[in-house]
Amino acid sequence: MRYGTDFIINKDGTLDFSENIKAPRPAIRRFKDAANVLYPYQKVKPDKTPIYYMYRGVYRKGDDQQFKENNVRHDITILQPGFMGQEYIKTVGHFHPKKPGSEETYPEYYEVLYGEALYLFQKNTPDGDVEEVFIVTARQGDKVYINPGYGHVTINPGPNHLVMANLVADTFKSDYKPIERKKGAAYFYIKNNLGEHEFVPNPNYKNSPELKLIPAEERDQPVEIPEGKTLYEAFLEDPLKFSFLK
Repeated sequence: MRYGTDFIINKDGTLDFSENIKAPRPAIRRFKDAANVLYPYQKVKPDKTPIYYMYRGVYRKGDDQQFKENNVRHDITILQPGFMGQEYIKTVGHFHPKKPGSEETYPEYYEVLYGEALYLFQKNTPDGDVEEVFIVTARQGDKVYINPGYGHVTINPGPNHLVMANLVADTFKSDYKPIERKKGAAYFYIKNNLGEHEFVPNPNYKNSPELKLIPAEERDQPVEIPEGKTLYEAFLEDPLKFSFLK
């Protein structure tokens, strides 16, 4: 999927798709839906303002059978630019369950279609504290693989809408409870009282691992995708290469 060809962004953050694209109505996450995972050192009253939209199961007409036969779903998510109080707008965050008969959790594969993103990766200890945390920085065209075993939160640090696609197995439900129980991921990304951008540790975790920032191009990819080709195109070209998602 490509910005300007397959979709355009409306002022409210929703998308208008070209005639050959099939997309459902988006699910909406509102400011109040993130109330339990917000930066705690602020006085802010979450309201019904939309913070992101999720189009689950987006495809070009005629391609739906490929996705159904391989039990893979192609989604598009749009994060609004701006803040929730002092905190940059983000997804509420989740972990994935284990694959049936395996100790490995389901992975996920993202691509930035427009704007820029910070992907927070978090691995927890068995008792729910944080063991490892890092940020992958990504721009338009970058692919970001969410490895098994990691929960994740996406942050929009830029002045524009963030539009991202993902490929994921269409056979499980995400687990939001581990992050909700700790009232957020291990770090919050805020603009402090001095107007500076800052990562602040979440006080609800006992551990506070050092936070590293890694450019997307320095991360290993599970599939070799030629530069300029989208995840969507790569999947349709050879769905078997993406069997690791299932």
